[in-house]
Amino acid sequence: MGVAVGFGVDTVGAPNHEIFALWRGYLTSRPVCGRPNALWSRLEQLQWPSVDLLCPYVYQGFTKFTVVHLAPAIGLDSTYLIRTLIASVSDSSQDVKPLALYRVYATRERGQWVLANALPRLTRRWNSERVGRITFVFPATRAFSRSRAEKTAAFVDSLARAFDVPSPPSIRYYFTDDLSETLRAAGLEFFPLGSDTVGGRSEVTNRLVFVGSSSNGEAYRHELAHVVLWPFLAQLKTAGLVQEGLMTWTGGSAGLDFKELIPGLKRYLDAHLDLTLESVMTNPPPRAGTLDVGYDGLAVLCKMVYDAGGIGAVRSLANSGSEPRLVLNTAAQLLSVPPAKLDELWRGRIAAWSR
Repeated sequence: MGVAVGFGVDTVGAPNHEIFALWRGYLTSRPVCGRPNALWSRLEQLQWPSVDLLCPYVYQGFTKFTVVHLAPAIGLDSTYLIRTLIASVSDSSQDVKPLALYRVYATRERGQWVLANALPRLTRRWNSERVGRITFVFPATRAFSRSRAEKTAAFVDSLARAFDVPSPPSIRYYFTDDLSETLRAAGLEFFPLGSDTVGGRSEVTNRLVFVGSSSNGEAYRHELAHVVLWPFLAQLKTAGLVQEGLMTWTGGSAGLDFKELIPGLKRYLDAHLDLTLESVMTNPPPRAGTLDVGYDGLAVLCKMVYDAGGIGAVRSLANSGSEPRLVLNTAAQLLSVPPAKLDELWRGRIAAWSR
């Protein structure tokens, strides 16, 4: 793990030297998401079990970290802002390929400098509305639809009842018109999201949801489903696409509900007659607009299994491991069909539900 210093960054003066040593010590310890860390704010650790909110995004095996900014944070007392660039450098061309530019803060706590997250500082002037178990947090320039928020809050309790899990005591739901803007408020100034700015992310252990949608910001329920159903999945061995299929069936995807996703999936399957569930699980087609064949296709399979055997059958499917053939053999058994007939049944249900 290498921590470099960019042009014009002062790491010699006080307290810059101490803060840089704190940050370099954290990075070179190779952070593990979800573990407590004494270098972070104690107050934030009490609030968030996985205290480094950007950990899942920025620590992905990259080893080149460059501190590009370290200076007092404007408008915040006894607080310094640290900006860090993560990038790889090609050995042959020396091209720089950035993964992320992100910010954390250093603040004083009990007479010591500790690390702290950008989210509460960058959103301190945003509006918030508590509806049911959800606190919706959004920029002052963003309108708020209480009716959509009330339906979303009701969805949380309804989903928890359906799967017999406790409702989360509280969820903080941050939304803007653009997912990039929402993640920027969490501290990610740059992170590759592709061209589609509508979407969401969730941090289940921290009960945080980040959403970007200009038309349906209060009702992006896919990420809420992740938070609500985490106790259901926590002890199971669940394939990634099965998990996402479960969230898509219950909470929709790309701002659409499950029923609204089916016609687009059928059109894709009609144009790709050789596509199978195994090929979808092994190498899912890339998302195109609101169509995600992997998410939507496995959502259909989850509903099929539920219709055949209820929540118990869904639990069996979710506990079938990550190997595609094991998952699909389990699904076929739950649906009482030979594995060779599963694709035909799957396509038939999609055709019927698309009408």
